[in-house]
Amino acid sequence: MKIIITESQYRILENYTQEDEVAKNILFKIWQSELDSGGEIDFNPNVVDYINYKPQGRLEIYEMYRDFLGGWDEMIEKSYELMDRVFDTMDYDFRGGYDFRFKPQLDNSYEEDNTFFVNCPVESDGKVTFVMTDGETHLLSKVEEDEDLWWEIESEIKGVIDDILYREVTKKTGIMVDVNMCWIKE
Repeated sequence: MKIIITESQYRILENYTQEDEVAKNILFKIWQSELDSGGEIDFNPNVVDYINYKPQGRLEIYEMYRDFLGGWDEMIEKSYELMDRVFDTMDYDFRGGYDFRFKPQLDNSYEEDNTFFVNCPVESDGKVTFVMTDGETHLLSKVEEDEDLWWEIESEIKGVIDDILYREVTKKTGIMVDVNMCWIKE
């Protein structure tokens, strides 16, 4: 029987040590304790600093977390389920003057180990309040027409979406989600 793995997966297997196994056991106990006490894990990849573990890369922690939760395939399915809805920035306290809704769409044209890429069309009635300038609220569809302003606003929108998807998907599955493109739906 042959097993096909990616080059990065091979490097992980090649570098896996006894220290990794000890750290994995400790992390599993920490995460199980969180589940037992609160029903949900508040995943933080910096937990390795508390146990003085220096992994080869941060992705290794996400991989251990996914293994704890049930493995790659199960977490992929859970990620799909978690992203299969419309997100509203008003449900979050870190939206930075933005008020819009979006539904992620999986972008299969990009592929990278441990990461989903999504495109996020934003509902056309979305708004932004320019807190640092005029304090006025503007429709995102109007702001998009101003190319000089849009490149900055688009970057900030992606940042807000990244933060939401990190909280709603990555922290619950260990699957990282990156926003490839966003635009205002017509």
